[in-house]
Amino acid sequence: MKKKIKILSFLLILTLTAFSFVDSAKKHYRQGDWISYSVFRFVNCVAKDFDHVYFGTTGGVARYNENQKIWEPPFTTSDGLEDNRVERIAYDPVSDELWFDTPRGVSLYSPVFREWYYGGNFPESLIKSKNEKNPMPPFPQLLMEFGYTFYPEGYITDLEFNRFQVTDYLKDVWNNLWIGTWGLFGGVASLRYQELEMFEYGLYQKDVKAILIDGDQIWFGGKSTYSFENGITRYKRQEELWEYFEEEKIGGLESAQINVIASDSAYIWFGTDFGLARYDKEKKNFRFYDTFSGLKDDLVTSLKSDGDILWIGTRSGLNFFWPRKDSLGSIEDPLVKVAPINTIETEQNYLWVGTDWGVFRMEKESGEWLRFSTSEGMLNSGVEHILKGKDMLWFVTTYGVLGFNEETGETEVLREGFDFPGKNPQKLECDERNLWVATPTGVWKMDRETKIWNLYTTEDGLLYDYVQDLILEGDYIWFGTPEGATRFYWNNPQRID
Repeated sequence: MKKKIKILSFLLILTLTAFSFVDSAKKHYRQGDWISYSVFRFVNCVAKDFDHVYFGTTGGVARYNENQKIWEPPFTTSDGLEDNRVERIAYDPVSDELWFDTPRGVSLYSPVFREWYYGGNFPESLIKSKNEKNPMPPFPQLLMEFGYTFYPEGYITDLEFNRFQVTDYLKDVWNNLWIGTWGLFGGVASLRYQELEMFEYGLYQKDVKAILIDGDQIWFGGKSTYSFENGITRYKRQEELWEYFEEEKIGGLESAQINVIASDSAYIWFGTDFGLARYDKEKKNFRFYDTFSGLKDDLVTSLKSDGDILWIGTRSGLNFFWPRKDSLGSIEDPLVKVAPINTIETEQNYLWVGTDWGVFRMEKESGEWLRFSTSEGMLNSGVEHILKGKDMLWFVTTYGVLGFNEETGETEVLREGFDFPGKNPQKLECDERNLWVATPTGVWKMDRETKIWNLYTTEDGLLYDYVQDLILEGDYIWFGTPEGATRFYWNNPQRID
């Protein structure tokens, strides 16, 4: 008996030493503090445990809870995966553990302990998909929704004759066939009724330059190198429904290369490289405006909804739009007539614009424009972002961040390299407690009372260090990066940063 105990103890020690805990920088976060979404349409492998189906993709692992019929947050590098490109998945029913094979190594996840481990050899013998017990193709003839055709040879085509290859499949005990494809994500077929249902999940394109929260819905936009990959993503959170608006398939959407997104009660507005796109919430259709419609320039760089008016910043000046009249006008004041507009902010009495040439302000009642500056001289060159806070008007500039109190005239100077430890600030968000600044090397958060800065990077949970957009939503904050979108539960009361 003692000999058996010694052998078991030795094996346990040997097993534990074959792995290493996930990086300690993430250990003080709880599972769910960081949740990231990327492109999951390109599936490498399919696996299953007792109640989940896993799709290993080029952007992480999509997890479908088969019992509850819901999608659970995906596994990505934000959680503990070695790499978001997952090539193989295996499930060990004895230890109830999941193995993920990636280009950077093997990751092991224990659902019981919610812990990640690194290292070891991937157990190929545990792979249940595409094995000798389920020899395919040929697949059975499966029916699909209108617009798609499934071929027994193992691929799907759409109305544009795009071809989506089946990359992996798994038959379960309920006679369901779970499949993964290259470009159309995954689906499940009832072999009894021979019907195939495909899922939509995650972002259409991974680059996220703009995020808009419109009630329950979140819109994501960005740019892709290839036009056929350009699309806008809408996420309906309550329904757990992901929808795509593809540039080449949606009438009225001439471009989905998105720089900025704004909304009002009736419309969602998208500033693109080739004009302004408008989505009608009621009619559920798009309309497009460009220089032939009256825009100063097709490159739309900033948008701001202001009551009955939409302000439109372009590479070569400022426009305004009256949605009720469907009328587009332009500002011809010499100060901003051809100015490259980077950002727009509004308040009751003034309109503020940040340009490559500095800050300009318009008094709404008189329509008079003037150049705005402070004694520090931080607003005399490029201004990337302006944000109206509760007590301050904030400016992101070439030299750092500047806060301006309009009532007292006092300023809060956060000069780059001195009061602000980061470099090249892009955008900011703020509340009464914190100031968040997006940079190419991560996100900096300043406690406004103590003036202490914290830096968040991929070591904490970001998908990518270059943060292009950020938006606060109560206890959460969303980040847009070139690799996808990340939501951070920054105000988790069970954690102290």
